[in-house]
Amino acid sequence: MIIGVMSDTHGRLDFMQRAADLMVSKFKVDAIVHLGDDYTEAVKMDTKGRQLFAVPGVFESVWQENVVPHRLIKEFGGVKFMLSHTPTWDSHDIEGDLNPGRARSRYGAEVLLHGHTHRRRVMYSVDGLIVICPGHLKTDKDRGEPATFAIIEVKAPDLVIKFANLEGQVIDEHRFTIVRP
Repeated sequence: MIIGVMSDTHGRLDFMQRAADLMVSKFKVDAIVHLGDDYTEAVKMDTKGRQLFAVPGVFESVWQENVVPHRLIKEFGGVKFMLSHTPTWDSHDIEGDLNPGRARSRYGAEVLLHGHTHRRRVMYSVDGLIVICPGHLKTDKDRGEPATFAIIEVKAPDLVIKFANLEGQVIDEHRFTIVRP
């Protein structure tokens, strides 16, 4: 299974749509994930028939009004993912929100997908959780980082994580193996 992941689009429907089009046409994704900032625009995106999974950012009205779930647990290709805007518990969280800091220990997630930082990264946390941030699609460059999205090929227990720019060029690639007890 292949999933496309984007975050921190901040209303840039043009960048979101360009990324979604590349995800579908070039990278052949099965599903698209949007990790917040801007949920209301993300749900307007044409995903070319691919299922969309989206969570809001902490400053969005849908978060503050508690209209949609702040975080989700989803399985893709036999791997359990937590979808979150923030990489950790946030001061805007409310009682009952899933805690990204306990993604593995409490919810059994093997991968945490998050946004918020605008910086692409992939790493293992101390408990073996694979943590991935796709970067941002806010502007051509933000916080010193170019606009990027992620493509994750899931062949459990292995993941291939590619970071691509809005021209569809893969600028970084990593291979990770899920640590299972």
